[in-house]
Amino acid sequence: MNQHTLDVLEYDKIRELLVGYAASGLGARLAQEIQPLTDLHRIEQLIAETTELKRLLSPDRYLPLGGLHDLSPILEKLDKGTDILIIEEIMSIKDTLRAFRIVKGYLEDAKGDYPHLRQLAGDIRLYPDIEAKIENTLNENGAVKNSASPELKSIRKTIQTVKGRIQGRLQSTLRSKSVSPYLQDPIIRERKGRPVIAVKERDASRVPGAVRDRSDRGNTVFIEPEVVRELGNELQAAIDAEGAEIVRLLREITAKIAAVTEPMGETLKILAHLDLTYAKVRFSRDYDMNPSTLNVNGRLNLKAGRHPLLLTLQREEDSEVEAVVPINFRLGDDFNILIITGPNTGGKTITLKTVGLLTLMAQSGMHIPAGEGSELAVFSHISADIGDEQSIEQSLSTFSSHLRNIAEILSSADENSLVLLDELGGGTDPAEGAALGKSILEYLHTRNARTVVSTHISPLKNLGYTVPGIENASVEFDTVTLRPTYKLLIGTPGSSNALVIAKRLGLPDEVITNAENNSAGQNDEAAELINQLQAAKVVMEKNKRAATEANAEAARLESEYRQKLDEISAHEKEIQAQLSVDTYALLHQIKGQIDRLCQSEASRRSLLESLSEISTYMAGELNEFPEAQERQEFIHELKAGDEVRVHSLDSVGILSNVNPQTQKAVVRFGAMQMTVPLEDVGAA
Repeated sequence: MNQHTLDVLEYDKIRELLVGYAASGLGARLAQEIQPLTDLHRIEQLIAETTELKRLLSPDRYLPLGGLHDLSPILEKLDKGTDILIIEEIMSIKDTLRAFRIVKGYLEDAKGDYPHLRQLAGDIRLYPDIEAKIENTLNENGAVKNSASPELKSIRKTIQTVKGRIQGRLQSTLRSKSVSPYLQDPIIRERKGRPVIAVKERDASRVPGAVRDRSDRGNTVFIEPEVVRELGNELQAAIDAEGAEIVRLLREITAKIAAVTEPMGETLKILAHLDLTYAKVRFSRDYDMNPSTLNVNGRLNLKAGRHPLLLTLQREEDSEVEAVVPINFRLGDDFNILIITGPNTGGKTITLKTVGLLTLMAQSGMHIPAGEGSELAVFSHISADIGDEQSIEQSLSTFSSHLRNIAEILSSADENSLVLLDELGGGTDPAEGAALGKSILEYLHTRNARTVVSTHISPLKNLGYTVPGIENASVEFDTVTLRPTYKLLIGTPGSSNALVIAKRLGLPDEVITNAENNSAGQNDEAAELINQLQAAKVVMEKNKRAATEANAEAARLESEYRQKLDEISAHEKEIQAQLSVDTYALLHQIKGQIDRLCQSEASRRSLLESLSEISTYMAGELNEFPEAQERQEFIHELKAGDEVRVHSLDSVGILSNVNPQTQKAVVRFGAMQMTVPLEDVGAA
């Protein structure tokens, strides 16, 4: 991406915000180096990783990255041949390997669909043998454990034994009449690894032994008595052996680490990438961001987009920045060039910067501060000419500096470019500025570059009405408060509102009246034509939206109808199949009972009893059907006074009495009452 564009869109401030969200130096370094990409597949992968991690950590959980260190300098030392690492370096490696293990387990144990995170987790290599070796050698404070090796344990036991013997002899020496009178104090000390006692300087010659040190003032000398010199030598030898064994142990650990510097470095890169992704998640949380859909067709459809740096100002304590007004923006569908006109109140420039910066953020694999469903394009080139470009060093005027930037932009503009031009045609004679601005827009239009411009040059509005693929827009302006509402109105050109503003700011009425008279009649025909075109366009857009909504609703209803029809059809088939199975089973059961009756020599009474049992069984089975259940519920709820229909008479009467035991009902028709079978009674 063009560095000038990154500068004027203040992309570096987004980097700074991202750095502040990193959990480690590794992630912070990647955040400082982040750049917009142009590979659609890679960008979508980065956004998907951010989206998955945000969902996994929702609403406010954290990724366990504690203990992660930048091991690059240590691994580089090992690659250059260092054969022993200091304990501090080994402890850093231990903490980092532990972070590898915890993060890998955290991601692999996550319940849900996280394919990108699981891929990253699968690429994290663990080093349990190195972790175990360090754990068995060093304690949490970095001290070498006695149990690190049998040799070290034995050496340290010897050291303790010799120290005990030295203590015993020195205690006897301190109490002896030949030494105690010359002591500064009865304390056993250690100087340069040797056991000593403090003797007055003037009496040093009276105490046999070797002087190991002196006090700062020289009044005291520290003497290793002759009686413990041999034991001191023995102690020093044991201490030297201890040091040699520790070096051997550290060299063993170093060799294990040196053997895997390359794969360990690759895993370190994965953890750094995860930290950067985690920083994007935290950034997204705080600024209420969402992932955008991407395309390579140059189509932008920004819903409720907000400038992140304005949000930052709003978040600061005691900030006087008003609530950031979201903008809805589109480009690259029915038009490729958008001309934003209107008064110089800041809204136009903010729109350009919002579109540009959010596109850069999306192409960096970030979420953007916009509503769900926003769509952005991936551009090979994003070029911007915004703000005061005066160059003192090159003695260029603002106008000349703008032209130089625009010349560079035009040289590379194509269908894969997003061009942002602020105050096009300004800084020179209005007529010449209008002609130049028109020519620049036509040039960009022929190259199909996606272009957004702001301008005060009114004639440029005409392009939005006369050239297909070019559209007008404005930032809504409140003429009462004399302030912009910052709402972007696509399809509506802006007015300078100069006379309205001048009048409300107190310019004399005479000046305002003269200005109105001077402007009267100028471009009346063109203005009237533009107004008519604008009115027609508003109607057309309204009809288009209504037709689109109607088509969408029709498609939705058709889809819903077909789905319900399919569900009903499938349900009917299930019922048919089940009824067939149940009916067959029932008939088979009855046939078996009748066959048994035919083969038996039963009396008439027993036959009747058997048939009664079959009837009862069939009634029970029939009651299982929904219709039978509904019928039973209907009969159960019948009560005197209900209106009912007697099917055999096809007449409605009033129920007087119902007897479930006899299955009879008494129904009154006017003054006449009739007793009818209960099965003949239905809802009125």
